[in-house]
Amino acid sequence: MTTFSRTLINLGVVCAFALAGTGTKSQTIAPLRVGSASVSTLNYARSNAGYWGLGNLILEPLLVLTKDGKMGPWLAESWTQPNPTTYVYKLRKGVRFSSGNELTAADVAFSLNFYREPGSTNAYNFPATLKSITAVDRYTVQVSLSEPDAAWAVAPAGPQLGIFEKAFYEQHESSFGQPETGVVGTGPWQLSSFNPTSGAELTVNPHYWRGSVPIQSISWKFFSSESSEALAFRAGDLDVAFPSDRRSFAATSGVDLKTAPGVTNQAQFTMNTLVAPWDDVHLRRAVAYALDKPALISAYGGYAQPVNTLIPPTMLLQLGSQEEVDAALASIPDYPHDLGKAKEEMAKSAYPGGVDVTLAVYNTPSYVNVSQAIVPQLAAIGIRAELKVVQDAAWVAEATGDDRKAIHAQFWTNGAVSPDPGGANDSIIGSRNATAGNWNVSNWSSAEVDDLIARGRATTDPAKRLQIYQLLLTKFAENVPFVALFLTDEAVALSSNYSWSSFDSYWNQHGPWALELEIKQ
Repeated sequence: MTTFSRTLINLGVVCAFALAGTGTKSQTIAPLRVGSASVSTLNYARSNAGYWGLGNLILEPLLVLTKDGKMGPWLAESWTQPNPTTYVYKLRKGVRFSSGNELTAADVAFSLNFYREPGSTNAYNFPATLKSITAVDRYTVQVSLSEPDAAWAVAPAGPQLGIFEKAFYEQHESSFGQPETGVVGTGPWQLSSFNPTSGAELTVNPHYWRGSVPIQSISWKFFSSESSEALAFRAGDLDVAFPSDRRSFAATSGVDLKTAPGVTNQAQFTMNTLVAPWDDVHLRRAVAYALDKPALISAYGGYAQPVNTLIPPTMLLQLGSQEEVDAALASIPDYPHDLGKAKEEMAKSAYPGGVDVTLAVYNTPSYVNVSQAIVPQLAAIGIRAELKVVQDAAWVAEATGDDRKAIHAQFWTNGAVSPDPGGANDSIIGSRNATAGNWNVSNWSSAEVDDLIARGRATTDPAKRLQIYQLLLTKFAENVPFVALFLTDEAVALSSNYSWSSFDSYWNQHGPWALELEIKQ
């Protein structure tokens, strides 16, 4: 799913940061110049492209996640869970929107309910167990669930759920988020102009609740391709960019990218179990043995690390120590690159003499490169693959449409939608997601798997959850509806004027990330 138009999507989860007045450099930083793909709207119930880069400088979440993976206060100064199905959030008093109006529980409840409406691009953040989000009084928000759901605890920390001013929305409902209107938030910057064909200009929110803001203005430029963005970087016209095609961007821009090991954007080779030959488990296991992950990482352009499980081990560390996680993963079947074992599995399949197949590939260079590298690896075990390049709109329509047999197999990447180990990749697994409009493109599940998914969310006991996910990952490893290939690194390009010592895989959950930048002397 990752393309240049989604450069700022599919990025992960954690971290708190120090702001002006609480650790940020007191020096005033010159206007910051940022580049990205075009953002068509700031109404993120309609499109969340670019949200975490641009939007979270304007709109802030209730909570953040700290460096050690714990929940931290933000717009909510405290929160409690009086019973397993109720969460209560107490807002800070005196927080003001850039309009000057005070943030209230009515704004929070309205924003969150807006994001969960049917058809919202952010509805996936809200579990089916969520019953209501209500303003109890001026500074108290209550969330009620129909049954316990561990994944909800971290949902309010999602940068895609930034709080906006209810009154402003009601005054501009038909044009909310559009260039002529924009949005109003509590973040350190406010929107002064927005043109989807050229960019956006941000100025300091004079009412920012955390004190002075060192970067006085931000000029955000939109580009039609990463190549043109990289050339602008080389020409000295940009200070910050978040490239998706890292190798090409680095070569064209002449900049050494700052990277951090990824934990949230996973590359997979997915096989549609509804259609032959991918409905044959022995053939799928043969594929798992045949794929050479280091070679595919090289084809992708580097900036990635191999991974073997749907839930990355680093994410499971929320549920146990390194030793406990290692012990849980030790019993899960693994598929190291081994052509001998791959051929043994092919011999057990219904296709011992080989088979002709078609692979779909999203029309973006890194996807095409990896898919082209997969073809000879499959050919080595008798799977003769032809690539079918699919344009973005058609790919989405085929992958998530009513006809769940439209795409047979494909290389793609998918991003975690939650920092919770059970909620992170929930959108691509389970029977309920093997339906029109949803993203289980392998279309594989079972009653036992569905039960494990539900049980993993229904308990908050870390040890029990680790045991449940060990069983869940075992089921996926035994049935191999997809092969987890690698986790893409997070990367940022910085001009010589700036450094970012705290940059890591969770940069977009720092809150307003630009406050982390350090100006060089």
